[in-house]
Amino acid sequence: MDRFNNFEVLFYLIIWLLGWPATAQVVVYPAPDFGSADTFIQQSAVFRVQVKQAGKTQESIVYSSRTNFENPSQQSDFNHWTTFESTGKVEVLITRLDGDMPSASIYPARHKIAPTVQKNQLRFTLDKPAKLLVDIAGMEEHPLFIFADGLEKDKPSRSDKNVIWFEAGKLHNVGLQFKIPAGKTVYIEGGAVVWGTFWCEDGSQKTTIRGKGILTTRSDERKPGPTNIPFSTIYSAKTDIAVLGITITDPVHFCIIGRGLVETRNVKLFAWYHQTDGWGGGDNSWVDDSFMKVFDDNVKLYGTNQKATNLVIYQQHNGAPFQLSWGGQSGQHCLADNIDIVKCWVKKNGGPGNSGILNLRKGSDRPIGHITIRNLRADQGIYQLIGFGNDKGSAVKNITMENISVHGKQSQPSYLTNSGGSSTEDIHLKNVTLNGACFSPADVTLDGVAAQNLTIHCSQ
Repeated sequence: MDRFNNFEVLFYLIIWLLGWPATAQVVVYPAPDFGSADTFIQQSAVFRVQVKQAGKTQESIVYSSRTNFENPSQQSDFNHWTTFESTGKVEVLITRLDGDMPSASIYPARHKIAPTVQKNQLRFTLDKPAKLLVDIAGMEEHPLFIFADGLEKDKPSRSDKNVIWFEAGKLHNVGLQFKIPAGKTVYIEGGAVVWGTFWCEDGSQKTTIRGKGILTTRSDERKPGPTNIPFSTIYSAKTDIAVLGITITDPVHFCIIGRGLVETRNVKLFAWYHQTDGWGGGDNSWVDDSFMKVFDDNVKLYGTNQKATNLVIYQQHNGAPFQLSWGGQSGQHCLADNIDIVKCWVKKNGGPGNSGILNLRKGSDRPIGHITIRNLRADQGIYQLIGFGNDKGSAVKNITMENISVHGKQSQPSYLTNSGGSSTEDIHLKNVTLNGACFSPADVTLDGVAAQNLTIHCSQ
């Protein structure tokens, strides 16, 4: 066996000491031609982001979207975000372009990232993929999101006739309800921006939409109401779909919704309007390793055996992180696990609403049950832990919320309400804490629900 020479030994020793694997790498994307000031997506005028590794510094383009909602006081004025890929340890440098940088916190807090701030710059290091909120004091209207992805794998071939390819560095306008034949793969390169919505046509083969680019319908138009569900940014009436990696912003209706199997990983979802939900799918659907800042329900647990795992949620004024029904659905055997709520921007005056972490509104006439929400952390308070308005005859049974820690307060009491011949039984809160103190019966208002149907237990 050949021996290492002294240079090789020194090289690998340095790599080991610095914590960089031999394959350490950073990938950033080319910027599109942003064009005029009224183009549907813009480069941020507030933030610049650079990523440094092994002495090389690269700029990661920061995109910006301004709210087009009629009541902007109910949400931040802007979203700013950037996405890059990396392996190994990297340093992230954020520069504020319009003034000095005050103090800042980075969430999820469990990452324990302590940034350093000097004048108009903030720095921190990362050694693994993460979806981060940079929450800067006095700049709540300008949240900045850092999406540090792992390296993209199994990138499709551009020459494959089954691939619809959107090239990096360009703005592509395909219009509303752009038809995707069943079995096709849509690939949006990092650095590509597509304006339009995708209608996945019926067929027996799975349709895939993937890449690291952006899909937007930035517009003055909105399309609320059930008849406009097919105008959702990605919509499938029957075909199984996979959605991987992309960013969706400014939808005119929901972000991702399908009636068949919806497999979703590493998406980033932003929305402003009422009735711009995040994610929904049919039986056995799942969403994993994703970020959501939408303006209605983030995740619809409306089917059987659905899973939502490893999510980062910035909750806005309207909607619940997890919704069980809105007048007729029947979620069964669903799981949400390992969830971070990095901010709760809900400014309601109290009373029953649709903003509980786990919510049920307008009931159902079908059974709902065996739902588990576990290992959830809320870094900056919550509006309500649970809110059930069960009023259409449904039997809701066996709901468990466990290992939930809230740093901050519950703004309004949780509630469990029965009417119209409905029943709510076997609601279990296990190891739910507010600032380290166990959730108590006084934190939940019961109306038509017997006290014995709510159990609260902490092991501490």
